[in-house]
Amino acid sequence: MSIAQAAAKAMLSDALLQEGPGITRINHLELELPLDKVIKFVSVGLPLMLVCMAFAREISLGPQISCFPPSNFTIKQASYVDTYCWDSLMHHEFDSHGNFEERSLWVHKMFPYSLLAMAVLMYLPALIWRQLVMPSLASDLLFVIDELDKSYNRSIRLAQSILDMRQNTKNPLTFQAELQR
Repeated sequence: MSIAQAAAKAMLSDALLQEGPGITRINHLELELPLDKVIKFVSVGLPLMLVCMAFAREISLGPQISCFPPSNFTIKQASYVDTYCWDSLMHHEFDSHGNFEERSLWVHKMFPYSLLAMAVLMYLPALIWRQLVMPSLASDLLFVIDELDKSYNRSIRLAQSILDMRQNTKNPLTFQAELQR
């Protein structure tokens, strides 16, 4: 909704209707575009949903990385081996020339955390808008709306007084003289 439509709606509705006791005028202002709401929902919600799915999979299926310790290891030894594998996660393979190479899989294990960081970064503009810009913009708009409301009420009173003057005067020339004054 544009600012002009919000101002017109507030001017026409608030001038004629009394405010309720628990309703503030700032709640009537829409300072965020619907497309911005959709973009915020997708850019923040999608990474958060993927993070939740990754962590739910980790919780429901257990750790995704297991080093298959020998059967004669105790539970503590097996958990240490799994922790070591998780910390030193490497992919071993041969390249096209037959040389042995190791690649770190750190990116894969940090992927859910990077999604979480991305969701936070995507929410920052909306948070800055809401905390820093919206209060000053809302107060400025409420000032403009109040002034428009006062102007609207003054014009209504002026039109009403002109109609009353016309009905009360019998001579049209007297009415014209009063209007010129």
